[in-house]
Amino acid sequence: MTAEEPAWLDYRIRGRPGAARPGKHPARDPGQGGDFRAYRPFWQLPDAQRIDVRRSITDPAGDVLVRQTQQRSSLTLIIAADISRSMAPTPARSGLAATARLIEAAARSAARAGDAFGLLAFDNHIREDLSLPPTRRRMAGQQAAAALRAHCPTGRGADGMLHLPARLPAQRCLVLLVSDFLLPPAMLETALASLTRHDVVPIILTAEAEGQLPPFGLVRMADAETGRTRLLLMRPALHRRQMAHAAAHHAALAALFTRHGLRPFHTAGRLDLAALSQHLCAP
Repeated sequence: MTAEEPAWLDYRIRGRPGAARPGKHPARDPGQGGDFRAYRPFWQLPDAQRIDVRRSITDPAGDVLVRQTQQRSSLTLIIAADISRSMAPTPARSGLAATARLIEAAARSAARAGDAFGLLAFDNHIREDLSLPPTRRRMAGQQAAAALRAHCPTGRGADGMLHLPARLPAQRCLVLLVSDFLLPPAMLETALASLTRHDVVPIILTAEAEGQLPPFGLVRMADAETGRTRLLLMRPALHRRQMAHAAAHHAALAALFTRHGLRPFHTAGRLDLAALSQHLCAP
């Protein structure tokens, strides 16, 4: 992590968490602490300790009024990380290195907020050796990030995304879904449809030079999943087809996220944690 990057990741969850453990996030249910929510007549909320005498004296209806407060609770922050071969670091793409930085910042921030943090790493399957059950241990995120940096991706697919719902907590949680999203549309559609219980934020990691192919010349093209490369003579007609294919993929991806009410975060080359914090905290 470089000096200019924030040590923390700010985040919020859409909707209300239902966890019983106290925390910093506005909860779904009223409770004994937290922010002021509304006044209620005593007959609706018979709590003598919370009677507001001054407000009751001035109430036009003559009711005895009680202050109702909004409970604050903790939540669970999960990073669901694609670690298939296409996520291997390259000179133009930070890949797993960006994911590891995100894990460190997210785990540190969750610990500071009293939230639980977990990691679900997947390629063709959920990778138990690299995943981390939700925990509040402060060092767990650093250990998980170190293991990910040492990992050499070999999986040629990301079908493990389909198994995420069965591994997520029952309570609503914040899920940062990290991938390059070079995935079959039908598989991605199925995966997103099964995650509607949670607040999912797709984080799209793309190569810095994506979409910048020269219109003419020799270009070395790599298959993201197999790692195989071949040398192509790029010419205007082929360049137009490549650009049209890339544009169609991005448009289909945007439409898919819109259908599921998701707001993706795009990054090219290097993950900007400050910009991601602003994205996660935007209303």
